[in-house]
Amino acid sequence: MRRLLLLISSFMFLELFFFAVLAPLLPGLKHDLQLSTSQAGLLVAMYAIGALVAAVPATLVAVRAGVKRMAIVSLVTFAGMSVAFGLVHSYQALMAARFAQGLAGAALWTAAMVWLLEAAPGERRGEMLGFAFGVSEAGAIAGPVVGGLAAAAGRGVTFVLIAVLCLALALLATRFTAPPAVVDGRLRLRSMLSSGQVRTAMWIAILPAVLLAAISVLAPLQQHELGAGAGEIAATFGVAALAGILVRPLFGRWSDRQGPVRPIRLGLLASAPVVLVVPWLESRWAVALFVIGALVLTGVLWAPLMVMLSDACTAAGVGQVMAVAIMDLTWPPGNALGSTGGSAIAQVAGQRWAYAVIAAALLAGFVALSRRREPTGAPLPLGRP
Repeated sequence: MRRLLLLISSFMFLELFFFAVLAPLLPGLKHDLQLSTSQAGLLVAMYAIGALVAAVPATLVAVRAGVKRMAIVSLVTFAGMSVAFGLVHSYQALMAARFAQGLAGAALWTAAMVWLLEAAPGERRGEMLGFAFGVSEAGAIAGPVVGGLAAAAGRGVTFVLIAVLCLALALLATRFTAPPAVVDGRLRLRSMLSSGQVRTAMWIAILPAVLLAAISVLAPLQQHELGAGAGEIAATFGVAALAGILVRPLFGRWSDRQGPVRPIRLGLLASAPVVLVVPWLESRWAVALFVIGALVLTGVLWAPLMVMLSDACTAAGVGQVMAVAIMDLTWPPGNALGSTGGSAIAQVAGQRWAYAVIAAALLAGFVALSRRREPTGAPLPLGRP
């Protein structure tokens, strides 16, 4: 189980790596390609758009072809798109490569989560999810660091080496035994979406996706304007990811003991004022510190959210693939909304308004979750309002 957990965590590492690798490269690409802030935001968002397009197909493939096979194909696709992203030099080609990376990312993340949820003991789901999400944060460390190296040494060589690592991981995955196939291949999305618990989890899951994507666009540009280089920007996201590795398993164990609601509420409430302050800061060191705080506080939400969705699947008597399918349909819209919406608001009204809207959404999520009266430690019957 330990070896399998490390393999699955490496899948999640790679998926977040490809999302985060663009941040240090963004100021240089914006300058070299003469992009507007909105165009830069759209380039970041193409990963999430690709993931959204692949969400339902990836779930169907996971059910019918198996998660092991899908993971291997996704890794090979990542390798090809890594080479493409390193070698192309036009905005349109970069957009296409980023979109294809999103397709592969959705498939790989789906395979990893279904594999883990099916294999993990029920009493340790939160802890193991917290560990996997924590290791995935190492991808958020490695992504900006490698992006910073690529900005200095060139994209071509850097991304070709990344492709070699993807192929090596695909070869390693062939040595593991796949989980049992899902007996019932129907997705049952309609019945799952009728659950108030599921709808609440979906609404809350959008929020950290929005914040992560918006900060991935706005924070590097703000830091660059204040004099920070690619290395400093990479270090900011790297430190945030390192802190997430340490904190996320703790929140996962907390959700195992008392249910997922309390950890989620704490993350939402604590992150809102931190987010609100970021655009008012005029010191690049202060910006880095508050960006780290915002990313850590919202990053801890993912494991409790997956526990909440997993509980809904258990109550409904359906496979854990449904929890992954619902999350696949949730975070990509939030990610795309954060990238494009945040950058658009910033371009029209300024970064302060963009961050204010995000902070208000976080508080709204806290209020919505606080009004629910269900016990925090037990799964709800499917369909409870």
